[in-house]
Amino acid sequence: MNTKESITRAYDRTAAAYAAQLADELDRKPFDRLFLRWFAERLPPGEPVLEIGSGPGEVAACLQSCGLDCLATDISPEMVAVGKATFPQVRFEVQDFFALTCPDAAFGGVVAFYAIVNLTLPEVRDVLAEARRVLKPGGLLLLAFHTAETVESLTVADFFGETDNPLTFYYFPTDAIKALLEETGYEVLELLVRYPYKDAEYPSQRAYCMARWDRD
Repeated sequence: MNTKESITRAYDRTAAAYAAQLADELDRKPFDRLFLRWFAERLPPGEPVLEIGSGPGEVAACLQSCGLDCLATDISPEMVAVGKATFPQVRFEVQDFFALTCPDAAFGGVVAFYAIVNLTLPEVRDVLAEARRVLKPGGLLLLAFHTAETVESLTVADFFGETDNPLTFYYFPTDAIKALLEETGYEVLELLVRYPYKDAEYPSQRAYCMARWDRD
């Protein structure tokens, strides 16, 4: 099981290699680009949006190009540093998405594009609640995650080729994530699953969910 410290360490140690391999990954993923544009079109131009678990910032850069004002955040200081160098047009901050320093109701949207892949289901629930806190009423949440029929996990001993750099990844049933969203006050608007792109990513099925929070 991961801890905040082990997650931070794993991504700090691999930030440069991670960005070199994945900062342009959206170029190879047309559905992901389409879904991000669809999300952006649901929000007013210039709307403030928060990305949690941003990595090197390719998703935030995409949303920025769609006319949104995106703040990219990650728990890894090294990943944030690499992101600032790779996408200078995007604002980055080091943030813990369990306890964001952002004020309540500050964003029209929150994006967690594979940000929950290293978390257990109870931890995912806590992140969803924190995301709801910083969303404006009626704000949108966008999730992407690895999916499976039952909760599964895979521990990589040498993440991104770094010796003794373990990191566990979790696969979630779509119904389990939908239930957590509803428990934490969201209305699920869309939930779609796609098969992996051959030779472009790890061969797992991917789920994409858009949800809305309305405190009424």
